[in-house]
Amino acid sequence: MKNRNKILLAGAITVLVVASLLLFASTLLAKGKIQEIILPGGILLIVVMFMIPFIKRRILDVKKGYPYEDERSKKIITLASARAFTLSIWWLLALMWYADFAQESSWPELIPRHVAAAGIVGMAALFALSYLYTSWRGEVE
Repeated sequence: MKNRNKILLAGAITVLVVASLLLFASTLLAKGKIQEIILPGGILLIVVMFMIPFIKRRILDVKKGYPYEDERSKKIITLASARAFTLSIWWLLALMWYADFAQESSWPELIPRHVAAAGIVGMAALFALSYLYTSWRGEVE
């Protein structure tokens, strides 16, 4: 029952993310900003491409009687999180450096909203890359 609740929670979060991206895209479409739909559309495709197989695999594993998470998958997430945290600090420092440098040069300047968005998206991408690297490398001890 506990595993079923985790799968339902992952599915509910996926549905909420997809619904919010569709709502955002439809708002942009109603305003006539067709070119700006590319980014939320791309994020929507990425979410769907990764979450549907993930949830499907979890459902099949639980039906077969496998544990929801084993020790190896927990260790991979722990190591990937540690790597992503360290890389995220460097990423945020690089954004801060760029924001200061852009003010003093002719480079495009970032407003605080863009710096925050780039920080969050960069941190998510760094975690995804760290997770893929750690799981493909196979050495978790």
